[in-house]
Amino acid sequence: MVNLGFLVRPVQLQDSFDLPAFIQAHENQTIWIWSFRFLVFGLFMEVMGLAALKSLFRQSEADTVISTGILVSTFALMVTALAEGYYMHMGAWAGWKVSTLEPSLQTPFLQTLEVTREWVVCLTRMGYMFFCMGLVGVGWGLIRTSFFPKWLGIYALTLGIIGIMVMLVFDSRTDLYVPVRWGISIFFFLTGWLLLTTKQPNDGKIQ
Repeated sequence: MVNLGFLVRPVQLQDSFDLPAFIQAHENQTIWIWSFRFLVFGLFMEVMGLAALKSLFRQSEADTVISTGILVSTFALMVTALAEGYYMHMGAWAGWKVSTLEPSLQTPFLQTLEVTREWVVCLTRMGYMFFCMGLVGVGWGLIRTSFFPKWLGIYALTLGIIGIMVMLVFDSRTDLYVPVRWGISIFFFLTGWLLLTTKQPNDGKIQ
């Protein structure tokens, strides 16, 4: 649902915070709002998925590492949801607002939003980076358990490290956030698929 929200969005406001982008968001307001509904619901479903994953390891020695990683990733998803909520409201409200202004006043009005926009850009980057930081802990914990294949833990650990490096080194390259986001979605898909196809031990305990 997260990626669906991005795919159906008529314009990526975080990449083009300018007059044409706001006009396009306003002209496609219904699709614009629904795209964010998909996305935000998807983010909170990821939170639910992480909570469910944590419950599987309550009796495992890896619980300490996995739980702390999930906690960090959950807070990061909350930050991401707040940042996306900002773009949704700005696209709907500011897109309408510029349509009511004289052409000479439209660009100056958008310039007044630059300060808060830069703050939200930072929140978005933090959301991705610290989700990946939490994923490092989750991956390390999964490697130490026998419930999931080791390769899932290695995937999570590798993706987490790569994601952190992308946010630190290429912090202004928002286009690089896309493969990281898809990588995160693949992790959730693989985890869910393995849960559906893997039988739990008879005693219900995960080692």
